[in-house]
Amino acid sequence: MTTKRCGVVGHMLLLLPGVLPGGEGAAGATASKLVIYPAPAGEKASGDYTLEVNGQPVFVYTATVLYGGPASFAYFDFAGSVEVKVMAARQVDKAIVRPSSYGITPAVAGNAISFSLAQSRYVSVELNGSFERPLLLFANPLEVDPPKPDDPNVLYFGPGVHEIATTRIESNKTVYISGGAVVRGKIIPGEKVVQERNWAGNKVYENLICINKARNVTVRGRGILDMSTLPWHSKCPISIADCSGVLVEGIIIKDSACWCAPVFNCAKATYRNLKEVCGRENSDGINIVNSQDVLVEHCFLRNNDDEICVKTTAPPPAPESRNITVRDCVVWNDRAYGIGITYETRADISAVLFKDCDIIHDHGIGSLAVHMSDGATASDVRFEDIRLEDTRNRVVRFWIGKDFWGHDKERGHLRNVLLKNVSVTGGPFAPSELTGADATHLIEDVTFDNFRVHGKGISNPAAGRIRANQHTKGIKFVNAENPKPETPNPKETEKPETQMSPN
Repeated sequence: MTTKRCGVVGHMLLLLPGVLPGGEGAAGATASKLVIYPAPAGEKASGDYTLEVNGQPVFVYTATVLYGGPASFAYFDFAGSVEVKVMAARQVDKAIVRPSSYGITPAVAGNAISFSLAQSRYVSVELNGSFERPLLLFANPLEVDPPKPDDPNVLYFGPGVHEIATTRIESNKTVYISGGAVVRGKIIPGEKVVQERNWAGNKVYENLICINKARNVTVRGRGILDMSTLPWHSKCPISIADCSGVLVEGIIIKDSACWCAPVFNCAKATYRNLKEVCGRENSDGINIVNSQDVLVEHCFLRNNDDEICVKTTAPPPAPESRNITVRDCVVWNDRAYGIGITYETRADISAVLFKDCDIIHDHGIGSLAVHMSDGATASDVRFEDIRLEDTRNRVVRFWIGKDFWGHDKERGHLRNVLLKNVSVTGGPFAPSELTGADATHLIEDVTFDNFRVHGKGISNPAAGRIRANQHTKGIKFVNAENPKPETPNPKETEKPETQMSPN
């Protein structure tokens, strides 16, 4: 949970007509289109899979992950409909395409898995009942108005491999990483060290793409920002601080050395179609810190730490975090928390919405989180239309207390949380935990509205394996089987079905 702030060649695409009709344009239905990006020469291909889309070969990359790796991944753009054919290097007895909510049922024949896509989807193809060695498939929408290589306001990385050191981006500029490009970070000889030894004993440098005190900046494309050549904690791939009007769109971040794309003290920031596959500790996905009016949508994140989380690392008079929306995202949580508010909470946090998201695997602390280790108040937090397929530890963990990451002497407050249409659709029946700090630092007014586990509506803590300590108040359950809100007896919530460790 380290926090850091930042002190061109031609573009070649292979554009192919699709074999199936579909898609809508300004003039109505159009033929399918498929865009494939050849990999740079020398890029290591996956040994687990080969891939065809509409009969055309698509390169499959590899990435390090915390559990069950390596993972493989591939990407392409399309409109209309496409036919996907995955060839595995091992025998396939059965296959699943997650998220299950997409309703994609693959056909299996020998070692081949086939299915169709009719809209942009970010999915995990998994074989023989195992999450290990998956194929992560990033089926992007077509790009709209990609910039030209000779635009003076664009830092353009065309197909091929590029190495860059710390790069500062000014207002009204665009960083463009085209499909088929791999941009790798580097530390130049004699580069100044920002911190000689951080909490883990590592040297810290300025981050790679620094967007600081700028307006109207875009980082976009379809290519890969690869941090695997850098030491742990040395640089974040992208850091956004004291800005307004920033867009991060379309790229893939691979093997980040620390936080992937944090935003500090900013207004009006958007993350769209961002994909992350990172195996190193502290590779938090998207951290929204002391920022307002932030949108995260249609992203895929698999990282070795928190995935999409809201924080306030700086105390007042630093701004609050508020008006945050996260929607239509796919999360694979390997280590810490899936989505929520986590750890550093020094200024207030309010009006946070997580909606229509799928957590396809969770090996971490918990899937839905409010973990407060400082003195602020978090309020008006909503988790709506969330589906959890494989949560191993905790479904919900709301916690107020002191930990290694806390700075404030006083503890905080959590008020007015709604969990609506949250469903555990598969995997084990993991417990949940609501733990207030003391009699004056409570978790208050938490409503479980149509909270379901394996199809069954939960109407009380015991039925949902929910432990709430004596420092909680106003916990309610509403569902189709129990339309009238039910408030549990506080004494009953002190008897968990299974005791859980605090971490």
